[in-house]
Amino acid sequence: MRIILALVTLLCCHQALSADPVLIQSPQSEDDASYRYYVDLISQVLSNTQDEYGEAKLVETGSSYTQHRGLSVLDSGQISVFWAGTDPKRERRYHVVRVPLMAGLLGIRVPVILASQHHLFQTLDNEDQLKSLTACQGTHWPDTDILEKNGYQVEKVTKFESMYSMLRQGRCDYFPRGIGEVYAELAHESNQDMMAIKNLLLIYPMPMYIFLSKGNKQLAERLTQGLNVMAEQGEIFEFVRQHPATQGVFPLAQYNNAKQFKLTNHLLPDTTELDNPLLWFEIESEFEAK
Repeated sequence: MRIILALVTLLCCHQALSADPVLIQSPQSEDDASYRYYVDLISQVLSNTQDEYGEAKLVETGSSYTQHRGLSVLDSGQISVFWAGTDPKRERRYHVVRVPLMAGLLGIRVPVILASQHHLFQTLDNEDQLKSLTACQGTHWPDTDILEKNGYQVEKVTKFESMYSMLRQGRCDYFPRGIGEVYAELAHESNQDMMAIKNLLLIYPMPMYIFLSKGNKQLAERLTQGLNVMAEQGEIFEFVRQHPATQGVFPLAQYNNAKQFKLTNHLLPDTTELDNPLLWFEIESEFEAK
């Protein structure tokens, strides 16, 4: 009987511990509505690859990080994965899964402003006028360097949770958000004094990738395989279209009449597969679709 009980106990313990934890940061703030999109997508990849790699479970650590800090704690094992915009330095230092998590929508930016400042943006006719105003962006975001390199004025903010507060304080005039992020954020009750300027877009190629430490090879292999299969089968496009955080973006034809200011991303690594139709929405045809 003791032997049987011991075997049952051992089996129960094994089952309880069988799901490998994949450590992720917690949301940066209540405004961080796109957080759920990335968590749900990674969870889907882990589920899709369970038969080959075993059960895995995302576990929030209770801590959130700036992009600079979040990447640095990958090596210490405080988190297992971190999603962020890319640049050559990041891709050299960490393992990167080169599948854009929002299929290119992150690089289509909509200015978020205080609703009381709407009249100011109604009069904007050209890029130089927008460059005379100041954008809020993260201190360690690649987007900050992209905007500055293209001649835009930027007020750098360390923490995401301070962005909307800075806008309210008049420290900046607008906050460029990816169209896959903006509507879920503006739906939050704390942001009812904000609005998106839908007739004005900043466009540049900016993939959001998953980064891992160089030593986390098996998880990197698993996520790479899973995301590539989803891309090959068109499932990432479908995921973006249907997820609650991003479905309001579609159809993109609603932006047909928007002014489009196209920027150069000088940080984009040469390895970026910009011409791969499995990874990126064809923005021009999506805009024109009826």
